[in-house]
Amino acid sequence: MLVCGYGLDVQARAFMRPALEWRFPRGDTVLAAAVAGVCQLDVWNTPGFVPREGDRLALSLVFLASSVALLWRRRAPLAVLALVYTVSPLLYLAVGAPEALGTLLPQLVAVYSVGRYSDVRSLVLAAPLVLLGTAIHELKDPHFALNGPTIFYWALLAAAWPVGHAFRQREQTLWALSEQADELQRRQDAEARVAVMAERARIARELHDVVGHGVSVVVLQVVAALGLLEKGELNLATQRLLTTERSAREALAEMRRLLGLLDENDDASLVPQPGLSELGDLVAQTRAAGLAVELTVRGQPMELPAGLELAVYRVVQESLTNVMKHAQPASAHVLLSYERNDVVIEIADAGEQPKVPFTGGRGIAGMRERVALYGGELTVGPRPAGGFAVRACFPIEVT
Repeated sequence: MLVCGYGLDVQARAFMRPALEWRFPRGDTVLAAAVAGVCQLDVWNTPGFVPREGDRLALSLVFLASSVALLWRRRAPLAVLALVYTVSPLLYLAVGAPEALGTLLPQLVAVYSVGRYSDVRSLVLAAPLVLLGTAIHELKDPHFALNGPTIFYWALLAAAWPVGHAFRQREQTLWALSEQADELQRRQDAEARVAVMAERARIARELHDVVGHGVSVVVLQVVAALGLLEKGELNLATQRLLTTERSAREALAEMRRLLGLLDENDDASLVPQPGLSELGDLVAQTRAAGLAVELTVRGQPMELPAGLELAVYRVVQESLTNVMKHAQPASAHVLLSYERNDVVIEIADAGEQPKVPFTGGRGIAGMRERVALYGGELTVGPRPAGGFAVRACFPIEVT
């Protein structure tokens, strides 16, 4: 009988118990085997090691157990130390404490492992165990003497923990630096993604302004040319179509330049952006498309940041495009005013009031973003006397 769920394979695996992990690092295995081998050779091949064979066998088993326990020195360093310093002193109390490698090597590795793989707080338990085990060994050693070898033995045990702790601190420092580098890389990647999104949004606004204006001009020119053809005025229609071709080519060229910004290997980003000096050309191009538009400049022109000039230019371009699309009849007036602390641009048309409530669109939203980027204010809406008006005020820093 089938049981509804995630499938037979998944359900079968759900009843499987995880296998115990018995693998140890190769270095720990080699170390434990080497310590065990040296200790066994020392026990069985040293003449007069202990007086009785029974004692020799007991020491051999204890040294072997202490050596094998080193396999867990990374996973449970404090437990390994407790085992080594428990079974060995018990044996010392029973048969005596020999001066053998088995009383040094496992203890030395165990103390080092506590410093290397355990927290510093474990020293509270490790230190008493080591001191007690060492004291029992020295008390039960019939050949104990305060000489150079004894002091060297103590010094080795005392230095094992600081050396292991130093390696642990170094590893933690390298890990922290690696984490910081990874975090820095993640932040840089996030900032890069944000920058790419912002650049794409900017290019999208540019494309909307450029293509929208260019297409509006082309449509008006074509409509005017068709009207002239119906009247039989071929020369005027030809001029209109030639103007249409030029406008379309200009819009296509600027669109290609903007799309080239998406290619990081393209030098199109080095092409100068339009500014206030090109406002006259924009007005002339719009006028040639059939829109009766006038440009007035007040105040003393001043040098402005390129980004600010581009924002003013795009506001005028988008406003004229909207006039051509929506104002009936199409006519507009552009006023550029250089004031003491601001640059003000006003675009007003004399068309009819819209028959539906004004809600704005992508173009209006783009203008708001451009103006807000420079801390300015944008006012858009119908005029009391009729028509529609756009007013953007950009603050400037006076030095």
